Amino acid sequence: MAMEQTQTLALLERLGGCISLVSVLLIFIAYGLVPRVRNPRNTFIVFASIANLGASIACIIARDGLERGEDSALCRTQSFMLHMFMQSDAWWSLGMSFNTFLVIVFRTNPNSFHMWPYCLVCFGGPFSIALTLLFISDPTRGPVYGKTYVWCWIRDDWANIRIFTSYIFVSVCIIGSAALNIIVGYRIFHSRNQIRHFPHSQIQDTSSNGQKNKAKPPSTREHSAQPRIVTEVFVTHAPASPIVKPIMTPTHSTFRTSGSPSQEVPNIYSSTQVFAKAGNPAEQMSHIRRIMRAAKKFVFKFHIQDPVKRAYLRTTFLFTLSVLVSWTPATINRIRSSQGSDPPSSYQVAMVAVMPLQGLWNAVIFFMTSHRVLRDWMRDKCDVSVSGPAKINELVMERTVEETNVDEDDDHSDSGSDIELRQRESVPAKRS
Repeated sequence: MAMEQTQTLALLERLGGCISLVSVLLIFIAYGLVPRVRNPRNTFIVFASIANLGASIACIIARDGLERGEDSALCRTQSFMLHMFMQSDAWWSLGMSFNTFLVIVFRTNPNSFHMWPYCLVCFGGPFSIALTLLFISDPTRGPVYGKTYVWCWIRDDWANIRIFTSYIFVSVCIIGSAALNIIVGYRIFHSRNQIRHFPHSQIQDTSSNGQKNKAKPPSTREHSAQPRIVTEVFVTHAPASPIVKPIMTPTHSTFRTSGSPSQEVPNIYSSTQVFAKAGNPAEQMSHIRRIMRAAKKFVFKFHIQDPVKRAYLRTTFLFTLSVLVSWTPATINRIRSSQGSDPPSSYQVAMVAVMPLQGLWNAVIFFMTSHRVLRDWMRDKCDVSVSGPAKINELVMERTVEETNVDEDDDHSDSGSDIELRQRESVPAKRS
């Protein structure tokens, strides 16, 4: 590898590591200062950011470990940190997807979870693997940790170990997260569609039961089964004008005046009820409006009304997508290497430019899903600093009223997972 390419790779590694390090520190600061962002979703991101912190430090080391030598403590430390913390982010993605699966499918309270089992699996699994590889060595191939193309990690002589202890686990985590997200999404949309069609089917059942009632006269049954439009007609008469009797016809109105003298009408208000059969709205629409309505209806099918479910599904989807993006260049690079050919330098540049940015993606997800809470917190701080302590009570009252509403950025309610289903159960089974 040329010296210029080596310097470029080292620069990209350090730049990506520094960006992720700053992003992770911002997550920690926001999580520590703003109590309202400490919901289960953001807690998963915070623990995943701990892994990003270790991976960022390993990326900042860059190629210094290679310059010190494969047997140096710095090279072995970088190899251990990369192997543990890089794949730990994928483990946390699977943990968040599993947590969302329990909340949505089994209606588990989000606040009832304990983080220590997730920490034991998502940190303990990669730690045990990385620690075991640290003590494995072979007289022919040497130690497992050593020189690679871009940094100190698992040596090329142990390529199979690298695949089975890193890429296989990451692939399983990504596929498992995607499968759980698909199941959760199907459950949400299936429940939403059941709730949406429940009142319509109930109305149809009520109408069919009403048509079976033979005690009603035919005219009454016809009027009760059809929509009724009530038109209020105001007829104003001058004091000296004769009585005017309107005769209603299907097409026009005719007014006939009698020749005999008439008296004044004491009541100048009259009401006329006109029964009209509602036409089909689709037949009255233009072709363009029908297309727009169909498109809007299709898009609305993918809208989730429950803000808690929407926030959970969006966060887990973005988290899984960030892990997939981070590991795609490295996976392609490994596939090319397994075919017996050295990967091009462009693949190496893509790998060192994307993998260190895991902390940045987590920060984007954290602040994007919590921007409303953080905005309100900043606004309250600015108002208190400007108006003084007298403004605190008013802000507390306003925030208390706002917290009574369910917000997708603030999901610390105890129910939080079965809002749509409880709305379905609250619909009465029969209307009188």
